[in-house]
Amino acid sequence: MTGISRRRWGTASWLRVGLVVLAGACGGRARAKNGVDPSAARVVPLASAIVLETAGPPPSDTTVTFTAGEPRVIVLRHGPPENVVFAELVFPPSAFRADSGRPVRVEVRPRPGVYGLDLMTSVPLGEGASVVFKYARYFSAPARARAAYGSDVLYERALAVGQYRPGGAEVALLPSTRPVADNLQAALPAAGTYVVAAAP
Repeated sequence: MTGISRRRWGTASWLRVGLVVLAGACGGRARAKNGVDPSAARVVPLASAIVLETAGPPPSDTTVTFTAGEPRVIVLRHGPPENVVFAELVFPPSAFRADSGRPVRVEVRPRPGVYGLDLMTSVPLGEGASVVFKYARYFSAPARARAAYGSDVLYERALAVGQYRPGGAEVALLPSTRPVADNLQAALPAAGTYVVAAAP
């Protein structure tokens, strides 16, 4: 190994490494440069949120009763003729604060003309429930979005799943991911109203 010089590390070197590792471990969750936690919801006035519209036939209301402790996926589809998927709601075994084996009733009502839905459950949600909105076929950016963002592409990049706050005057834009193109996913912390939206 010509040209490489290696020497044993002294106590001071190991101490520096230990301090660097300890500082990283105690730092907690990483924050963005501006001090905003990227995993926190962003609450904005409902009037400033630009909700994604849909040009497709509306999905039907859906009511499902199933057993707590068993995984379940509810799929909402646009109406005929194409029956394209509008949204999927995923409920793992831990999704409800209910004893396993207890019946759970879930009602889902799509909101007219937009990518959004009202979710009602007979027992409170626990952990792990999520929604995925799928907008590849019927994406329709409002004129207001084009004015604010300059293009459909930039508006689409700014979208998040939003949860209406109590009182209906605000919406919390939740941490959202894109499992694949034209899909937007977020955790469902509670029953309520959810929409796909952006806020400049």
